[in-house]
Amino acid sequence: MYSSPTTREDRQDVLVAAIRSIQFGALVVMSPDGLSATHIPMLVRELTNGAVELEGHVARANDLWRTAQSGAPALAMFQGPQAYIHPGWFPTKKVDGKAVPSWNYIAVHAHGKLETVEDITWLRAHLSDLTDVNEAERAEPWALTDAPEDYLDAMLRAIVGLRMRVERFEGNWKLGQKQRPENRQGAIEGLASSTSTEAQEVAALMLGVLANASAR
Repeated sequence: MYSSPTTREDRQDVLVAAIRSIQFGALVVMSPDGLSATHIPMLVRELTNGAVELEGHVARANDLWRTAQSGAPALAMFQGPQAYIHPGWFPTKKVDGKAVPSWNYIAVHAHGKLETVEDITWLRAHLSDLTDVNEAERAEPWALTDAPEDYLDAMLRAIVGLRMRVERFEGNWKLGQKQRPENRQGAIEGLASSTSTEAQEVAALMLGVLANASAR
């Protein structure tokens, strides 16, 4: 993934936190038929030795797991908040007209080798954890144990687990770092006033970048 020195993010704790928040990603492998991508939710696990693992699952009908059986190299891509940047938000445009549209976003890439997991106990724990993460804030959270055991057993046998030990991370936090302070502030105000929740999230991320820059 291309990133400039001003936008590159390589702090593992920041990248892991972003993956945990985004959760849904694209898992890309080279299959016998060429590049193959599957979009799935993934859990991120931080191991006691400092290593990081991603885990997910696919339907048994999805051929990706057969490719993963051989320990195929894989790329997991996570796209965070993103938004179009209107050049009219830049005060300098009114002075010299030198402004063009751009896009602000965050993205994380994780590289590693895939392995498949067909152990029912592992799959049950994986699905339980994935469910608990997403049901935690509900007034009446659904749990894996709410499903009839015979139904759950059939569902578990219809999927294959995937696990990837991350060998290398890439992160790009493109949030207007190259713009002059007044242009960044203008973009933040423009995004914050948008009706798009995602645009508002980008504004908050840009504020964080400004705050960190001021603290240095």
